[in-house]
Amino acid sequence: MKGMKFLGFAAMVFCWTLFASVDSDSDIIYWDGVERLSWSDFEAAPRMDIEEIFALTSSGIIDYKGCKDGIINYKFRAYFEKDESWVKQEAHTDYHLAHEQLHFDITELYARKLRKLLSELEFKCGEEKRFESFVAATLENWYNEQRNYDIMTRHSLNKEMQREWHYRIKMELSLLDNFAE
Repeated sequence: MKGMKFLGFAAMVFCWTLFASVDSDSDIIYWDGVERLSWSDFEAAPRMDIEEIFALTSSGIIDYKGCKDGIINYKFRAYFEKDESWVKQEAHTDYHLAHEQLHFDITELYARKLRKLLSELEFKCGEEKRFESFVAATLENWYNEQRNYDIMTRHSLNKEMQREWHYRIKMELSLLDNFAE
């Protein structure tokens, strides 16, 4: 692997399925803080036509929304899509898997941030557009955080920066433990 370019190693596909439900739970892993990703979870065929990308993690935040007693109710869950995530053979290392896991952890972090922010607000039935705009703005921050993670770690090549991101995301998750599902 020495000398191989890993630019674009862990490109993210953000399948932020808002205001919908996931079709098949057998292809989904919901973030729970216990189960860690394994390479066997990356079930899609690798895209060999994309030379600079060696693994792709598809994760998202799903919102189940309804209306009860005049107030919008919601539930956010971070998930990983097995049938949309893939890895090429040359990237099958524990180190690269940890990079991919952190992408999933960042997704959970933003699900918690949404839960916290929304716990401080109240949206009435009929304010769905305002609710959806608020959520979309937070999800845009999540998308930017995922991109920054890959840029700053150079898709895991910068090991020192990779460690810093690992500790920062773990700390932020622990600070939002009260908003874990």
